[in-house]
Amino acid sequence: MNVKTIAQRIFSKQLYKSAYSRAVFTSLGIFLQETKVCFSQFFTWRYPLSFFSALYQLHLSWFRLLAGRSARLSYAHTGEDRLIDSILKPIITQKGFYVEVGCNEPIFISNTFSLYKRGWNGICIDANEELIKKYARLRPKDKAISALVSDEKMTRDYFIYTNNVLSSTEQMNIDIKEEPGFEIVRTQKLEPESLTEILDRCKAPASFDLLSIDAEEHDLQVLRSLDFGKYAPKLIVVESETFDASSPTEDLVYQLVMSKGYTFEGSVLKNLYFLKK
Repeated sequence: MNVKTIAQRIFSKQLYKSAYSRAVFTSLGIFLQETKVCFSQFFTWRYPLSFFSALYQLHLSWFRLLAGRSARLSYAHTGEDRLIDSILKPIITQKGFYVEVGCNEPIFISNTFSLYKRGWNGICIDANEELIKKYARLRPKDKAISALVSDEKMTRDYFIYTNNVLSSTEQMNIDIKEEPGFEIVRTQKLEPESLTEILDRCKAPASFDLLSIDAEEHDLQVLRSLDFGKYAPKLIVVESETFDASSPTEDLVYQLVMSKGYTFEGSVLKNLYFLKK
């Protein structure tokens, strides 16, 4: 009988005694894991000042532990990271792998940063090169790729807006350019790559934990560019602007992912959640 089995027998009754006791154990476990991996995740000799970034993240972990469950942080736009954690239910000490297309900022409104803090790593892809440059300093363990992902090889315009979260390759966004945040900063001509090509180049594992896609109305094309016979993400989180919960089967994103052997876990706002059967 190993130490892990003995510990489970000793603490299991206390752990499952109540929801409160389980929350306490979970908070403590997350704190210990974040503390354990903090400097290996955030410090890099390429940027010596990243030492202070690691120290800052360590202090955040301490604060959250002292404040209790009510201080659990969400870095994502509308709590997507909390939902991802609830669906995947990863073991706290597990170091998983994610792929995030349309990753935007490394920390702010990130679907994967909370996982990164626990020791996960993966491939983060965005067409905005200025945003991708930040990853080397703030998330050095990730592979950050500047690329436009699509299923078509034709050169496309990529529109970068004042509010860079809204940047897209879709022409339809130009129709609302007079709204705040939609002023075009610049337009780039980009040669798209398929998601499969990028994963091949980065030597991604065939099976990985999470695929998150937020490509501002180009999400379907991103999905179509993935060879599902070669790569099998356990959980897919993807935006669909046209999804209607009253008639989900009419949505093209829904149709595509369901045809690849996934179950539909639900939708919150524009995000759809699919789990591999």
